[in-house]
Amino acid sequence: MSTPSGNSDQTRRDIQQTRAELGETVAALTAKADVKTRARTKATTAVGGLRGRVTDAGQSAKTRAMQLARTVSQKVSQRVTSVEQKSQHTIGAIKGSAKASAQTTGKAESSLVTSARAMTTKIGSSVRTKPLPVLAVTGTAATLAVIAYRRRRSR
Repeated sequence: MSTPSGNSDQTRRDIQQTRAELGETVAALTAKADVKTRARTKATTAVGGLRGRVTDAGQSAKTRAMQLARTVSQKVSQRVTSVEQKSQHTIGAIKGSAKASAQTTGKAESSLVTSARAMTTKIGSSVRTKPLPVLAVTGTAATLAVIAYRRRRSR
């Protein structure tokens, strides 16, 4: 049989173990019953998760914005180059056309002057024979000639 001291040691150990288990159970129940602390813990966890998501979203948006900026910059650069090339081509064509027009206008002016002189001679002889109607027609013709000449020069 066992000795009374052996039994009492075992009993003491059992009591200590039961007390420890009871303490853990009480601590667990206290933690579950402490709604304020549990709410704070959940809130802290939720805030941490939200901060992480916001940070990730911010980084993603920043990366996307930089990609879009690069794409837009490249497209604008391509368009500017295209417009510059087209404008240089157009300027060259305009200069060539202007030179050709200047040469043509010089010839046209001299032919207009010759034509005007011939008309003046005809008008002079007509005025001598029928002065009044010829002067009215001549004034109209001269006005039209001046208008046509100015239009050609403005082109």
